[in-house]
Amino acid sequence: MEFEEFVKAAFVKMIYEVIEADGEVHPGEIEVLNKLKDILGFDDAFLERAKLLAYDNAIVTLYNLPHEQKKALADILDEVAISDGAIHKKEMDLIIETYINIGLGEETE
Repeated sequence: MEFEEFVKAAFVKMIYEVIEADGEVHPGEIEVLNKLKDILGFDDAFLERAKLLAYDNAIVTLYNLPHEQKKALADILDEVAISDGAIHKKEMDLIIETYINIGLGEETE
């Protein structure tokens, strides 16, 4: 799936938010992040810029996406959360909050 740059930045921002949610960056999370770099098409410089994106701006961008792209984000965030072998409560809380804030589940497919 191809994404516009501002959408990709919002995805990367949320991916990194999940990675940092529990206060530790685990090797499994870095492994998934590196895989996503290839899949989504971004590099370390893009990651650094995306990390600077305001959370609220990312949420607004993601809220306006079609259901298919929101679902893709949900799958990615789930994969990142379980990549270290366990889903931390803070990761789960952030993911649920993100789903609610972007309206995932409110739309019809």
